[in-house]
Order: sequence, then C-alpha cells, then structure tokens
Amino acid sequence: MEDIRIATFKDFVGELTAIYRRTELPTIKIDTSRSVREFIYPFFEQIMDDHEQVKVIHLNRKNQVVNVHHLSSGTDNGSLISTKDVLRQAVLIKTSSIILVHNHPSGNLVPSEADKHISNKLSEASKLLDIATLDSIIITREGYYSFADQGLL
Repeated sequence: MEDIRIATFKDFVGELTAIYRRTELPTIKIDTSRSVREFIYPFFEQIMDDHEQVKVIHLNRKNQVVNVHHLSSGTDNGSLISTKDVLRQAVLIKTSSIILVHNHPSGNLVPSEADKHISNKLSEASKLLDIATLDSIIITREGYYSFADQGLL
C-alpha cells in the first residue's frame, strides 16, 4: 500500500524567509514621555480624530528608535491589541525595549480599564523575554498620558 501524504501550505508556496537588516544608524533618542509624543505625533496626525490606531516603538539599548510598528487600526472608541503580535515583532527585530502608543479620537486622556489591563499585561509578558516595556502612552491632539509618568508601569 502506498503512503498517503496530505499536502500542506508549504507544498504550494515554498518557504518564506524574512531578513531584517539595519539600513541606517538610529539617530532619534527617546528619553522622556514628552519626546515620545513629539516623535510619534506625525504618525497619528491624519487619523487622530477619526479612529484609534496602535503603534509600537522599538528601541535599542541606547533608547534610540530602530522601528515603528503599526500594530492595529480600530474604531472611534477601541482597537485590538495582541500581546503576541507586539512581542513577535520585538523579538524578530531584537529590540531591547518597546513603547506602546495609541490615540483616543475623543480627546479624552483618561485611560480605560482595557488600556490599563493591556499595558500591565504587555509589561509582564515582555519581562519574560528580557524586553522592557518602558511606557504605554495615550495621545490626543491636545496632549498625552504616560503610564510610566503616573507610576502605573
């Protein structure tokens, strides 16, 4: 009797390999929550009042920005954040630390219970991989809220 083999996705597309290489030296240093807001605001300016977006800033050991990862887009009052997706990108890029940033289209800087929960969950999970979650920041046109500045991380 012949061996029957089930075809897999890999049989049809082959193997995909992603190679991450630095294309230029990092030059932007993040040392305060204010510097995070100043750096990241242009990434949100177009959609600030329309819907939530979540981005993750990847930093090297000198707190220099090596990447900004667009994690998700949501609705006018929420966005999904997957801890696995955040940490997968951080591990692939081999960053030393991360900063989670999302906007509130309402202009309200008060973090929701969901904001608090995901920030703490990400902070705890990243510790297991020796990646520091330096801050979780909410931004609006008018200002920003830093979990680290408030002692919540």
